[in-house]
Amino acid sequence: MIRLPKAAVWALAILLAVVFVRAGITKLAGPAASGWAGRLAHWGYPPYARYIIGALEILGGLGVLIPRCRRSAAVILAVLMLGALATHAVYGEYPRLVPPLVLGGLAFALYASRLRPRGEQTPR
Repeated sequence: MIRLPKAAVWALAILLAVVFVRAGITKLAGPAASGWAGRLAHWGYPPYARYIIGALEILGGLGVLIPRCRRSAAVILAVLMLGALATHAVYGEYPRLVPPLVLGGLAFALYASRLRPRGEQTPR
């Protein structure tokens, strides 16, 4: 387990929440939603996949803000990013591997983090 200060855990949770809630909304509504439908169809996913992925991104993004749900939500986000990583790798879209790799890594770091108890010093 990674021991992180409370502020670092919260900063990471807020960053992931903003990124994933925003990404989920673009898959569900607005002009970008039809673009996502086309991209997902190109990759061989069924038409309803954008709704499932978008809902999971929003729920995972909100879940990391709830301490009791944080680890489960982080796993959901990391698994979503593994799927994105695999999709881009299979289709040879190598520049698109970076965002899911970074976001999945951050989600895993949040999953693996433990708050450092007050007053505990980091080992030197």
